[in-house]
Amino acid sequence: MEDTNPTDTLLRTDELSFVAGDGKTPLGITLYRPPGGAKATIVYAHGGGFSHGSRRDGTARELALRLGRDGVAVASIDYRKGTPIDAFPRESRRLILDAQARTGRVGLRINPAYCGAAFYAALEDFGAALAHLRGQAEELGLGTWFLAFGASAGGIAAASLAYPPRGPWESLPRPDAAMGISAAMVQPWRLTADGPPLVLMHGFHDGVISPDNIKTLALKARAKSAPVFTHITPVRGHRAQVAAFLDGTDPEGHPYLDLVRSLL
Repeated sequence: MEDTNPTDTLLRTDELSFVAGDGKTPLGITLYRPPGGAKATIVYAHGGGFSHGSRRDGTARELALRLGRDGVAVASIDYRKGTPIDAFPRESRRLILDAQARTGRVGLRINPAYCGAAFYAALEDFGAALAHLRGQAEELGLGTWFLAFGASAGGIAAASLAYPPRGPWESLPRPDAAMGISAAMVQPWRLTADGPPLVLMHGFHDGVISPDNIKTLALKARAKSAPVFTHITPVRGHRAQVAAFLDGTDPEGHPYLDLVRSLL
């Protein structure tokens, strides 16, 4: 573990490593901690369509700067990208393809790649990172409460870690809460009334992931009495939601950051 001192004295930055969900691929975590330890930890997964992107996209650090005074640490994780379906066992392949087809049947407007094999690999890695951080929580001073958080593809993975797919993924560690920005819940039939709270923030117009998916999710969550909360903003665009979340306010003047604070 390498310890460095960022220019902002509110944060301490550590570089960690963990093993991916396949049990062999090494991956990295950049951990931002407030002085004196943390009472809660946000585990952040970046966007990029499960094909590109990096934990060093800057979002996690900006989030840590804003929430450090609240005693919140932020861990930015990497995950495998572009994983093909033949990387999974035969039985898992069948489950992946069946669920991918069902996502289309339930009316979600989503790129099939966002709920296919690469999504499942990222989900496994998110779970592996969460398990690693929980196992090191006392040593790292992270507390015992963990929020899965992500933007775009990372938000899809965060939501699904809270309500994982059927099959071997049901054994993945679950977060205490989850939040996604410009994301979707690609398997809304997995929602349950006793699951962890999930918040999704989305713009009213998004050319990458349709806000219609959020409306569909809200209806299904209501039918299942699941603790899911959707927030559609007047901010146009896909990537623009992250900037709005970090520094913007809703039409009533409330910071969008309060959405994650409500989960803390």
